[in-house]
Amino acid sequence: MKPLTCLSIFFVCLLFASCQKVDFGEETEVPEGKVLAKFQVGIYDMIPFDRVNAAKTRSEDIASLCRHLDLAVYQGGERVAKASKDAGDKDFNTLSVALAPGAYHAVILAHNQDKSPTTTDAKKITFSGDMSDTFLWSEDITVSEDKDLEREVVMHRAVAMVRIVTTDNVPENVSAVQFYYTGGSSTLDALSGEGCVNSRQTVKRTITDDMRGKTATFEIYTFPKSDSKGLKLVVTAISPTGQTVYTRTFEVVPVARNQITQYKGALFTNGTTESDASSKFCVITNDAWTTLDKTF
Repeated sequence: MKPLTCLSIFFVCLLFASCQKVDFGEETEVPEGKVLAKFQVGIYDMIPFDRVNAAKTRSEDIASLCRHLDLAVYQGGERVAKASKDAGDKDFNTLSVALAPGAYHAVILAHNQDKSPTTTDAKKITFSGDMSDTFLWSEDITVSEDKDLEREVVMHRAVAMVRIVTTDNVPENVSAVQFYYTGGSSTLDALSGEGCVNSRQTVKRTITDDMRGKTATFEIYTFPKSDSKGLKLVVTAISPTGQTVYTRTFEVVPVARNQITQYKGALFTNGTTESDASSKFCVITNDAWTTLDKTF
């Protein structure tokens, strides 16, 4: 082959390579007339619930905290596109959809629930079953016709946690502990970041053989509402035959987004209501412990 011919082929190859699409880390089919909108979920900027002594650490890989990602894109109040990723999927932290040029609102949720939330309405995103630690990103975006959209996403925790730490051991005759609570919400307004429905939430925790005869820790979640005056929480220990063994009622449990309200005390010993015991609540904030003592 002549040198000039080789050189010509080389420049043709360079020209062809320059016309290729940018590699976004995952293959997404883009129909004619649309462009690719890609969201890279990298870190979140809150302290993990279980790292109360890590106040100076301000970021964490979302993949280490959540197993599922859900993206929903809205225009004029209608959902026009969605995408999901599960832990183990290729490029887990990347979500992409094809969109026509225009203005949209995008919402991304990171969570650990087995079932994806219902995202038809951005103002009423509904989670079913046992809620988990949940993170939210919600912003307006603009898609141009001449280039793909790339956006790095920083998540914020959207839930409050209530943690029950028992100082007495789980009795042999308890097979489950049920938590029934009102005052919070299992439905999220992704535009405001707050709970938006007066939910009645029920969570049941199974007691395994290795838990009996030991102290236990239970955690439940909710989306705090703007007008929340706290949760009313009823904790019921249930026998293998379905009978109530112990019940404790907490009339006002303060909750706030990205905080833990922790009760530590005797759950199973003596009495049937919380009025028989002195309860201590500890609120975990971003930077330090704030302790709120309450006696029932």
